[in-house]
Amino acid sequence: MPPRPAPPAFLATAVATLLTVLWGYLRLGVFSDALLPLTYVLPLLICVWTRRSWHVWAMAGTFILFTLLKAGQLHLDGTPLAPDEYVFLATTLVNVVIGAIVVRFLVAYRARLEAQHRQIFTQNAELEAQAEELTQQNEEIRVQSEELAQQNEEIHAQSEELTRQNEELQQGNTRLGVRERMLQDLLESSRNPDAAALAMLCRNALTVLGEPADRVALLEPDGNAGLRLVAHATRDGGGDLPKAWPLDRSLTGLVMRSDRTAYLSDVAGHPLLAAPFTAEGPVRSILATPLRAEGVPSGILVACSTQACHWTDEQFQLIEWIGAMGSHVTGGIQARAALAARSQELEAANRAKDEFLAMLSHELRTPLTPVLAASGALAADETLPAATREDLAMIRRNVTIQSRLIDDLLDLTRIERRRLDLAHEPCVPAALLRDAAAIVAPDIDAREQILVVQSDVPDHWRITGDPSRLQQVIWNLLQNATKFSPPRSTIHCTARLLPGNAARVELAVEDQGPGVPAAEMERIFRPFEQIRNVRRIGRETGLGLGLAIARAIVELHAGSLAVGPGAGGRGARFTVELPLVPAHAVSDVPANGEATSEACPEPLSILLVEDHSDTGRVIAQLLKGAGHDVVHAKTATEAFDCFQRGRFNFIISDIGLPDESGLALMRRLRSVRPSLTGLCMTGYGMESDQQACFAAGFSEHLAKPVDVQRLLAAINRTARQPERLSGV
Repeated sequence: MPPRPAPPAFLATAVATLLTVLWGYLRLGVFSDALLPLTYVLPLLICVWTRRSWHVWAMAGTFILFTLLKAGQLHLDGTPLAPDEYVFLATTLVNVVIGAIVVRFLVAYRARLEAQHRQIFTQNAELEAQAEELTQQNEEIRVQSEELAQQNEEIHAQSEELTRQNEELQQGNTRLGVRERMLQDLLESSRNPDAAALAMLCRNALTVLGEPADRVALLEPDGNAGLRLVAHATRDGGGDLPKAWPLDRSLTGLVMRSDRTAYLSDVAGHPLLAAPFTAEGPVRSILATPLRAEGVPSGILVACSTQACHWTDEQFQLIEWIGAMGSHVTGGIQARAALAARSQELEAANRAKDEFLAMLSHELRTPLTPVLAASGALAADETLPAATREDLAMIRRNVTIQSRLIDDLLDLTRIERRRLDLAHEPCVPAALLRDAAAIVAPDIDAREQILVVQSDVPDHWRITGDPSRLQQVIWNLLQNATKFSPPRSTIHCTARLLPGNAARVELAVEDQGPGVPAAEMERIFRPFEQIRNVRRIGRETGLGLGLAIARAIVELHAGSLAVGPGAGGRGARFTVELPLVPAHAVSDVPANGEATSEACPEPLSILLVEDHSDTGRVIAQLLKGAGHDVVHAKTATEAFDCFQRGRFNFIISDIGLPDESGLALMRRLRSVRPSLTGLCMTGYGMESDQQACFAAGFSEHLAKPVDVQRLLAAINRTARQPERLSGV
């Protein structure tokens, strides 16, 4: 323990003073007449407690004073002191001095001892602190040692875990390799899913699942009571699996109903779920998972083993993953089958549509033919009043419009099937504009509109294309401009050479109508689409096919058709861009129908076969008026009888006759007289109808309604082929 500290100075001084006074009182007061052997050393020992040197010397001086006072007190009566008294006094003084020296030495010695004690205590404290620090360090070292030992154990455990993970990674890499090959096989299979893809799936599943699986089968529903085997794979030495699997009393039926993966470790222990296997059969254990189509079980993937076993969780996951892959393959096969069936349905529907369009065309065209022929012939009769001829021209014009609508429907079908045939001839841009303007002139005049036609294309440039089709495009644009422009407005139809290295021409039709909204500038070129909320001039509406057909025709000529605002943002401006070629690079061959105004070389003996009475009667009258000898037959049988009785050198026949096709009739007639020629005048205007006509022996195909000028031109073209008429 640490040394006790010195008492406070005040307390130590008070105690020393009190003891000094008490000791003086005893020596001088109580024992004043006698010399007692009362030593002064004892009170000096109090200084050992007070530990102050000045207390020693103060008390010693006081005690010497007391001794001297005592000697004086004894000498007051005048009696000299005895020698022994002198000895006592001297001894007392020496005792006080020696006692003071001894006490001073004791005080100093105690102080030194206390200093040494304090030093030793300090050192002990330091040693104890160092010991505690060493103890703490030892504890820390022990804790660190334990932590190191624990870390070593953890490192060892991690090393073992890494070793195990490496082994698992190697196994996983092996499995991933197998799965990658399986996915590649599935990818190849998905491109052309079939039964071979399912067999490959089963083989891969057998490889991925590993032992104890030795057979894998893929089952699909076969009615409501069972499943059928569609693909399977077995290991070497494995037997075949049943072709039919029941749903009742079987694990596969349970999987189909529950839509969950399940297994039997031993079929012998579960006879109610063992079908189609028995306890004595080779298959002892089964693992099955459902295949799904649109979330509904559509089949089963089954793994079988010849030994009773418990399937692992990994094998559960693998067969479910393989089942998911198999669902894609089977779904692809089913989708392919459905697509093939749907394709057949669409092809049948398309054929039905074509047949319907052909029939519709025939039924619509046939009654228009006598109207168009009669109105055209009567309108040209100058003996009739002018008002009557104008009415007949109006009738003829509206019949032509009706015929154009029918042609648009057929043209759309040809375009969709990419079977729109074009006759490529050199065309003069100015002539295209002029001819189209002549066609719409009556409509322009009826609305009191002004049509300005202008061409700035030099004469040495030509457009290579089908003149009638290109004229159809310009005519359609002019018709739309006429419909949408107000009365007494101006319509511009221009042709100009576009700047640039490539020679291109721009044919433009610009009107002063309401224009085309920017949001509809592409939509109006789609079939059956028209500008919304725009009032037309007159009552004509159309089918919304003209612009779609016009763009298709232009694109077939390597050009483009677009629309934009007119000058000053008013009206609409349709532009057709087409490539040009120099005139010297092509030969100007007149288009079909040109120079057909020449008279027929000689009158013909014509057999007209037409079941529509009005059409036959009107056409016969017009042909007789042109100088031909005509016999009208309403059926194929009647026509064949007339042909055998007469000597006809030309035949005009419809296709849809009541008793026999006009094509069959032509083949019969040409079997009798191979040189016989003629033309087919019918309401069937499809490409297949045209090809069938030419194959049957007809030289021309005319789609109803047919006016008399067009009919006579076709007869004249055929009549100018003498080799066709030889042998009559």
